[in-house]
Amino acid sequence: MATPILMSQSKNIYHYVFWFVSVFFLLFALFLASEFKNVLTFQTISLAIAINLCFAAAVYINLRFLLPVFFKKKSFFLFFTLLFITVGLSALLIQFLLIYPLNSFVLKDDGFKTFVFSDWFDFFFFSFIYVGVTSIFSLTREWFILQRISGQLKDIEKEKLEAELKVLKTQIKPHFLFNSLNNIYALALDKSDNTADVVLQLSDLMRYILYDCNEKLVDINKELDFSRNYISLHKIRLDENTPVNFIVNGHFDGHKIAPLLFEPFIENAFKHGIYGKDSDSFINITFNFDENDQMELIIKNSYDPNWNNSKKGSGGIGIQNVIRRLELIYPQKYKIDIDKGEKIFKTTLTIELS
Repeated sequence: MATPILMSQSKNIYHYVFWFVSVFFLLFALFLASEFKNVLTFQTISLAIAINLCFAAAVYINLRFLLPVFFKKKSFFLFFTLLFITVGLSALLIQFLLIYPLNSFVLKDDGFKTFVFSDWFDFFFFSFIYVGVTSIFSLTREWFILQRISGQLKDIEKEKLEAELKVLKTQIKPHFLFNSLNNIYALALDKSDNTADVVLQLSDLMRYILYDCNEKLVDINKELDFSRNYISLHKIRLDENTPVNFIVNGHFDGHKIAPLLFEPFIENAFKHGIYGKDSDSFINITFNFDENDQMELIIKNSYDPNWNNSKKGSGGIGIQNVIRRLELIYPQKYKIDIDKGEKIFKTTLTIELS
């Protein structure tokens, strides 16, 4: 990356080249004039430099003062008024140089020339051209610089979001493992014959989390299979009479989705919707896919605010985590609604799929 000093030096070189070329073309114009058959003289070069100095005065007053102070602050009336005055004075100064010292020094004409409006207008026109062209160059250069800076800021923001997503995803993995191990621990205490099967099932789930979830988006079939297996893992501890329904409506083939978005909501349903054996606990999980590439997840579970669940105090990171991920991955493309009734807790998540 270029240092500010090198960038400043490079910018100055462009200015030097511009004015060198301007002097060259003015000498060429003098060569075409009948008075100047031999232009490579000290007098004609002095005249070309003097005229360019007048142009430069108008140019740099505009670049350093008029553009930043008035034009960029949208004070257009003052800008164009002062610009007209600046260019007019530049043209008058050129005429003054030709009428007085340079007229005698270069043309060897001691006669006094009066002010001629047509000559002044010609110099005004050329001075205005110089100011206009350099203004366009300056504004175009600044626009490209702003575009480059804007692109760099977007890249930085993208890297920041990707880093945040990685952190959020890494939080999910130990959180999921912690809750699954709690289930296995409870089965082990009960000396359940299903303990070994649950450990094997957990191994398959962890394999999906560790290897398949490294992509930003995964096939939605895999995510639904993960949800089914995760539900099966929880159902092992439930009473056989506790209804847990998993329903998928519509067609979803070919769609992808961010991984591990559903697990925190499903976990929350099991955590707060199942409160003991021989109760009226239930969980209904429904996925709806429509023809407009929209997915709707509806989770309804029983809810008893008086039930003392010792696990309620643990965790809490899952739902906050997934909502933040939704904000980053699906901005303006998702909607979440949580309705806590007296006996039913309902969560509705809607996502526009890619």
